[in-house]
Amino acid sequence: MGDLRTDDRKKPDFTGVWVFNPEKSTLQIDPPDSTAIVINHREPGFRLSRTHTRENASDTLSLELVTDGRELVLDQAGIRIRGRVFWDADTLVFDTTLIRGEDEATNIVRYRLSDLPASLIAEESFRSRSVNYDNVWVMDRKKS
Repeated sequence: MGDLRTDDRKKPDFTGVWVFNPEKSTLQIDPPDSTAIVINHREPGFRLSRTHTRENASDTLSLELVTDGRELVLDQAGIRIRGRVFWDADTLVFDTTLIRGEDEATNIVRYRLSDLPASLIAEESFRSRSVNYDNVWVMDRKKS
């Protein structure tokens, strides 16, 4: 019997609307008033739209990615984003470098699904010259 490689297993499907659960999350930054993430995941395509709301102001980031590990370069709101998305077993890893002018930061987010209850967990590590933090975001699946 041959070994079952990670590539041979069915990957989790992150498709859905996910809402921030502050009670279950552990953040080292000030939490937003609310966050919603909409994901359309059809392997290897991965579309994500994230909206944070703070004091009636919202910040939306929309990305179209592929999960095969190739590097992509995007420009969003004056920030150059160089990154790649790849699988580590059943965890989807976003490994990005953010560049604004002379400032550069790294942001690594590990996404996984939790069965009970249906939650999206995002373990984030952000590093720059001036700001460093680690967050665990828990997002509950919005019921239809």
